[in-house]
Amino acid sequence: MKKLYYRIAHEKTNQGLWYDSKGIFTGLIHKEFDFCKNKDLEMPFDKEIVGYLSATHSLDFLFNWFSKEDIFNLEKFGYFITVYEASKVKEYDGHLLICKKTSIIKERVLLACL
Repeated sequence: MKKLYYRIAHEKTNQGLWYDSKGIFTGLIHKEFDFCKNKDLEMPFDKEIVGYLSATHSLDFLFNWFSKEDIFNLEKFGYFITVYEASKVKEYDGHLLICKKTSIIKERVLLACL
């Protein structure tokens, strides 16, 4: 059964703040976006989760990872709340992962529209 999941992703590349869309570590959150509340959170490479994207099951839970102020500031750089529809999901080291290959982007949400 497909459900909706939420993550912060770039509007053009769909990459997150730790890794690019090919799974290569960028560490953008540690360098360029160090205003984010989780700037010190390490997400070390693990071959067991290649092809998966970190996500949350709700917007409220996403706000535990990124504050509304973080998201407001990230939007200026093209990073938005991105809603995915996914059926292939797993938990890893305390967070939810969705399969990149089988997940579908349903919409991007501006924080001001919430």
